[in-house]
Amino acid sequence: ERMVSPAVLNQIDPDSLQIGGQQRDLTILFADIRGFTTFSEQQTPAGLVAVLNRYLAAGAEAVLAQEGTVDKFLGDAVMAWFNAPLPQPDHTLRAVRAALALKAAVEALHAELPPEGHLSFGVGIHYGEAVLGWIGTEKRLEYTAIGDCVNTAKRIQENAAKGQILISREAYEQVKESVEARPYAPLHVKGKAEPVEVFELIGVK
Repeated sequence: ERMVSPAVLNQIDPDSLQIGGQQRDLTILFADIRGFTTFSEQQTPAGLVAVLNRYLAAGAEAVLAQEGTVDKFLGDAVMAWFNAPLPQPDHTLRAVRAALALKAAVEALHAELPPEGHLSFGVGIHYGEAVLGWIGTEKRLEYTAIGDCVNTAKRIQENAAKGQILISREAYEQVKESVEARPYAPLHVKGKAEPVEVFELIGVK
C-alpha cells in the first residue's frame, strides 16, 4: 500500500510476488533535492523534516498518479520505477509524465513556502533491464530493483541541475514521438567506460 497506487494494488496478489529476482525491462526514475544540505544547516530538525516530507510527498504522489512504484526514499531523494509489478506498455511515457508533474508540484509548493524553503529536484530517467523482486533476508525483505539500469538512472540524476529532467537515449527512444527534448552534453559518469547519451526533457507534445 505504501509503494504502489490503489489502481495497481487492486490488480495484484501480494502472495504471488516470490522471494528472489526476475529480469524485467523497467523505466527507473530518480529525483533528488538540490541545495538540501545547505538548507538543512539553517533549520531546526523538526522544521527540516516538515519541509523535506512535503517535497518527498510531492515526488511520491507524482509517481503514484502515473501508477508507478515508489521503491524507496534515500535521504532527500526518491527512487521509483514503472512497468512492475504490472506490465505497462507506455511505462517510459508514464515516468516522463511523473517527472513533469513533480516539477509542477514543486512550483506549487513554492507558492506556499517561505523563500528559504524553495528547493528543487534534479531528475534522471533511464530505460533498461533490471532484476526485480524480494531481495534480502527473512528478517528484512525489500521489493526492489537492482542492476546497471538502476545505477545509470542514479548517475544521470546526479548530473541534473535543479528543476532539470535528464533522460537517457534508451529512454528517449521509447518516447521520442510523444515528447519535446533537446540533446544534452554526454555524461562521463562513475562506473561507465563510455559517455552516457542524454536528452533534456522539455515537455510532452
